[in-house]
Amino acid sequence: MTISPDHSRVLMTCLAAILAISTLACGNSVNEDEPLSTQRPNIVLFLADDHGQWASGPYGNEEVDTPTLDRLAQSGILMSDATSPSPVCSPARTSLLTGRLPSQHGIHDFLSESPDFNKDWLADEVLLPELLRNAGYRTALIGKWHCAATSLEPDPSFDRWLSYDQGPEDWPNQYLHQGTVYLSDQGTPISVDGFQLEHLGRAAREFITSGDPEQPYFLLFSPTDSHSPFTGHPEDLVEHYRNQTLTAVPSGETSAFPAANDASVAPDDSGETLAQYYAAVSHQDTELATLLDLLEARGELENTLVIYTSDHGLMVGHHGLLGKSNATLPQNLYGESIRVPMILSWPAGFPEAGISLDIPFDHLDLFQTILDAAGVDLAEGLQRRINSPGTSLLPKLHDLDMEWRHYRFTEHGNARQINDGRYKLIRRYPPLDPRFGDELYDLEADPRESVNLIKTPDYLEIVAGLGAALDLHFEHYEDPDRTGRTVIDQPPCNGIEPWQKLADHLATAS
Repeated sequence: MTISPDHSRVLMTCLAAILAISTLACGNSVNEDEPLSTQRPNIVLFLADDHGQWASGPYGNEEVDTPTLDRLAQSGILMSDATSPSPVCSPARTSLLTGRLPSQHGIHDFLSESPDFNKDWLADEVLLPELLRNAGYRTALIGKWHCAATSLEPDPSFDRWLSYDQGPEDWPNQYLHQGTVYLSDQGTPISVDGFQLEHLGRAAREFITSGDPEQPYFLLFSPTDSHSPFTGHPEDLVEHYRNQTLTAVPSGETSAFPAANDASVAPDDSGETLAQYYAAVSHQDTELATLLDLLEARGELENTLVIYTSDHGLMVGHHGLLGKSNATLPQNLYGESIRVPMILSWPAGFPEAGISLDIPFDHLDLFQTILDAAGVDLAEGLQRRINSPGTSLLPKLHDLDMEWRHYRFTEHGNARQINDGRYKLIRRYPPLDPRFGDELYDLEADPRESVNLIKTPDYLEIVAGLGAALDLHFEHYEDPDRTGRTVIDQPPCNGIEPWQKLADHLATAS
C-alpha cells in the first residue's frame, strides 16, 4: 500500500494504531518472572537545547563539570561522531521526532509563534510519540516543543504536556532561565517562578511516578537552559566558572561570513558568556542526575533506555561568533553548530557498556533506535511513507563489525554538507550570495575549517565524488515540494530566514 503525501496526519495516526495491534497483542506489562532483556524498556530522552558536543566532559572538555554525563557514558554507549541533521532548533527537533530530513518534512528554520506564520507544519507526519503511544507507551513532553506554530496547544501524541505559553513576555519567555515563566499545562496557561529547569524536572519526576508501573513510558524532557540568553543561571555555578581560566574555546578566530547581527558577534572577552553557558550545562547535568537517581530508587534504571543529546550545537566564541548556523549571512555549517553529545544507556538491553563508537550517528538513527528498542515494527506502507534515512544502532551493538554508512549529512535551508571524516563539502543553492559559493575543507589538516579548498585543482576529484554522494542521498529521500533546493519558494517559517534576508538584500542591491 502506498500513501500519498497529501494525506492528513489523522490518517497517519490511524495507520500507526493499526500496526500497533500486533505489538499490543504481545503484552505491555512488566513481568517480574520475565528477563529484563526481553521486556520493553522505559525510554527517557533528555533533549538539551544548543548544547555543543565540545562542551561535554565525556568528549574531552575538562573545564565543564558534567559528572552525570560521565556516569551515563560509563553505563552505556558514547557516540563520538554524533551530528545534527540541521543546526537550527525546529528542523532538528522535527527530524528527531519524524525520522526524516528537513527536505522531507519541510521545516527548514525555527518556527515563529506569530499568527502570521500559523500553519499545520506536522499535518502529514507520523511522530515518534504517536508510534510509541499506539504501541502501549505512556508519553510525555516536558519542556520545549518548537515543532509547531504554538506550544500552548498540546500535540495529541503526548498524554502529558507541559510546554510553553507565550504569556505577556511573548516568545522569548521560554528562554528565561530564572524568573516568571509562562507554561502550557495540558493546554491551560500557568506561570511558575524560580529556575524553570527545576520546575520542569519536578514535573518529569511526577510523570514517572504517577503512572501504572506495568506500563512502559516515553519521556521527552526538553529544557532550554543551554540556549541564550547567557544570564540567569545559578550564581554559585556561574561563579565557579568565573574563577577559572577557560581555554577550551579558541581565541582570536574570525568567520569568513559576516555576522547576521550584532548579537551574533562574540565579545572580545567571552569569559562571562562561557561561564554562564557552562553553568547551564552543569545545571542540566544535575537535573539529569536527579532523574537517574529516581529511576535507580524505583528499580527501573536497569531497563530504561536513557538518552542524552541536543538538538544541535553552538558557537560561544568559535570563529568569532555567538550562535549557530543562522549566526551568519549566508548561514554557516561550522562543526561546532553540527556536532552534538549523544550518549545512550540501557543496561538490560545493550551487550556492552562504557564503550565509544566512532561512527556517523544522528537524530534519524536515534529515531530508528528508539523504535527498535521499543519493539515497534512499522508496517511496510508506513515505512515507505516515513522513508527514514536512519538506521537502528541495536544490530551494530550486537555485531560491531557490521557495515555502517560512511558519510555525515546536514542541511539548513539552501545549504547542505557532506563529510567522509576527512573532507567536508558544503553546497549552496539559490538564492546565492555572489561573494560566497561552495566550500571544501580538509578536516584533518584544517579542523578549524579556515581554508576553503573548493577552487584548488588538486581537489577537484574529491569535490566531484562527495558532490555525487550528496546528490544521490538527497535525491533518494527528499520531497520535491519540500527540498531545501527550492526553500525560497516554500512557506516561510519566520520571515527572517537567512535565504529570505539574502533574497531581500539582493533585490535591494539590484
